[in-house]
Amino acid sequence: MKKSKFGELGYIITNSHPSLGKEVGNFLGVKPLIVESKLFQNNELDIRRLCDVSGMDICIFSSLHARYDTMKELRLTSNSVKSANRVFGVFPFVRDGKSDHIKRFGETVAYKDTAMEISSSGLEIIAIFDQHSSQHPSFYDTTHYRLRTVHHVYLMKILIEYAMEHDEIIDSVLALDDGGFKRNKKIAELLVKDVSFIIKERDPETRKISIDKSRIVGNVTGQKVAAFDDMLQNGGTLEAGAKIAKHNGAREISFFVVHNDFSSETYDRINPLLENGTIDRIFILETLPLINEGKWHKNLIVISPAKLIADVIRRIHEEDHMRKVFLEI
Repeated sequence: MKKSKFGELGYIITNSHPSLGKEVGNFLGVKPLIVESKLFQNNELDIRRLCDVSGMDICIFSSLHARYDTMKELRLTSNSVKSANRVFGVFPFVRDGKSDHIKRFGETVAYKDTAMEISSSGLEIIAIFDQHSSQHPSFYDTTHYRLRTVHHVYLMKILIEYAMEHDEIIDSVLALDDGGFKRNKKIAELLVKDVSFIIKERDPETRKISIDKSRIVGNVTGQKVAAFDDMLQNGGTLEAGAKIAKHNGAREISFFVVHNDFSSETYDRINPLLENGTIDRIFILETLPLINEGKWHKNLIVISPAKLIADVIRRIHEEDHMRKVFLEI
């Protein structure tokens, strides 16, 4: 690791995803700095830096999920290293990604609030990955705070490269809905595959998706199809997509997903579908700690994003170009 004009790289891993943070640190070849994080008796966070950061270029690694107050942990950690030459943040996952525009009367846009919290945290540069909307980077305030640069990098690159290396499991690409068609069409071009997409029909009374009435534009009969998505939460979209694909004659269906933002219901909904073959494989990058780790069917396959994330950290530290890790989808 080269020493930049901001000094030696100092690497801090928060409690939000320590296993991935350590793996990233191994690729960087740096030993994480010691920051003590514990709870007061009233469950409020207590952050204490136990290392010297003077003259260093500090990277804070955190998966900003909603399973506890990761945002406050980030802000307190950033506040504890003010004596560093520079502080930047790398966040494999950022919460509130689907609340990025008003869908119904009276709703708020939660992601804007999250972006403002990060913007005002004292960081100078941040890297965010596979945001639900390409507009998300514009929600950050680079005018009124120390934050000046927002890098938006796609970890989907890892999944596409994996699919290229395992061409035998994919005959064609399937978009699960209108919103995912543009992404899946571009990926199909990269994989040199045909693309189809699902048109969902819902019961007018219950609003549940009708598997029988939903249709696919394109031909999936007898094919091994693959669908690429940025996020898996409750699993309703994957369940419906798999059932519609199989109902229309697909031989196999595999899902390639970046963020495992699982709810408490995801395991009970998706694991039985892996067990009975409705879903053949799910490839996921585990940007959050995996709920029910060790219990999942073997065909939930975790691919580590650590090497690419480490490369992004190195490029920020050394002020290198991001063009080699950029993916246009």
